[in-house]
Amino acid sequence: MRKLICILLTLVIVLTCATAFAAPEGGSYTVTVKVETEGTGTVTGGGTYSAGKNAALTATPADGYVFEGWFKEGDLENPVSTDAEFTYSLEEDRTFVARFDKKYTVTLSSEPEGGGSVSQSGSGEYMQGDSVTVTAQPAENYTFLGWFDASAASADPISAEASYTFEVQNDVQLAARFSASYTLDLTVSPAEGGSVSGGGNFSGGTVVTVTATPADGYRFAGWYDIGSPGKIISTEESYNLNLDENRTLGALFERSYGYMIMWVLIWIGIGFAAFVIIMRIIRRIRIVRRRKRRNYSRRPRR
Repeated sequence: MRKLICILLTLVIVLTCATAFAAPEGGSYTVTVKVETEGTGTVTGGGTYSAGKNAALTATPADGYVFEGWFKEGDLENPVSTDAEFTYSLEEDRTFVARFDKKYTVTLSSEPEGGGSVSQSGSGEYMQGDSVTVTAQPAENYTFLGWFDASAASADPISAEASYTFEVQNDVQLAARFSASYTLDLTVSPAEGGSVSGGGNFSGGTVVTVTATPADGYRFAGWYDIGSPGKIISTEESYNLNLDENRTLGALFERSYGYMIMWVLIWIGIGFAAFVIIMRIIRRIRIVRRRKRRNYSRRPRR
């Protein structure tokens, strides 16, 4: 009797579970998959499935696009899943929408190639609105001029900063332009002969003006290349040169003969004036002595 009761209870439980999980009328669900924007990608996995089965959905982006997420039709704000391969547990008919977004590229180059190196903060592929930082590092003897649009012939840089941050709105081609940098050193000979100005670091091809100022008692004799001290390049105190290599220029100063003659004349004048004064003093002394002698000779003798 007990066995019979256990068998009946078991049958009741089995029938109850079968009723709970019984398929609705028709015994299947329909899953529809769509692409939000045609041409951005493809989707698979839609169709009719038996109740209790799972639908495996797959989204494949087209070239130049990335998968953004699966959305329920009617709710395109909140993604159901951001996985391109998404397994859906069937509980009703459902329509899913796959969203693909445009993938933008940032391409960098150096001008000239050996002028420096370039890098960016990401992989080179970005979504619209992503922030990216590009960085330029000049090579030795080069200076950074700016970031330029490589797809357009423009003389004006987009940014003069070596580290430039911007938001991606489309495909970007940036060129980092560098210019050879050279050093101009200046020397003075002799050291007390005067002063010079205009040396420093400059971009290749820069026209540099150097100036020599003689000290008192000196005159400027000319500019010369330090490697050829006997060859005067220019006798102009202000000299312009096109700097296309590292150079050292010397400013040669000489004693000013006019200055020396002036001081000779001054000392001659001082000596003459002193001579005149001394002679007057001597004459005065002689006159005084003569007067004393006369006065002495006129005294009556006792």
